Amino acid sequence: MKIENCVQFLQKNKFKIALVAGGIIALFVAVHLVSHHGTDRRVFYYAVSGSSKSQKEIRYLTKNPVQGKLEYYVDELILGPTFYRGRPLFTVGTKLDSCFVQDSVLYVGLSEDAVLQDGDSLELMQAVALFKKNIKKNFSRIKKIELFIDGNYIPD
Repeated sequence: MKIENCVQFLQKNKFKIALVAGGIIALFVAVHLVSHHGTDRRVFYYAVSGSSKSQKEIRYLTKNPVQGKLEYYVDELILGPTFYRGRPLFTVGTKLDSCFVQDSVLYVGLSEDAVLQDGDSLELMQAVALFKKNIKKNFSRIKKIELFIDGNYIPD
């Protein structure tokens, strides 16, 4: 008897139910758009501890940072992942010494801490490869990346 009543109610009120469901969906979309207004959606790839796979992480970064979008992204990338079992690219404490673009080439200088294999950080060449992958996925205008650690050039 109860099921029949429910079916009858749904048949009689199709329009009202669709209207309420549409309103709820519109509300969720509006909240999402307002909460991310003034931000850029950026993708980060980090290695997972105990696995050979990398995991994607989405962050919403300020649209107009003081240091510029690219340098801000590199700063965030060096800080490391926020997800469980995520491995930082470089040793914790690595700092960005320089970052600039010239003729579609990105020049990045990292502090000497980047070469240390401390904690859960990646092996240097894996870190460099993942670092470059992240930059190229997020900034298509960058054609080449020249990486320096403590002033020393790191080849591919």
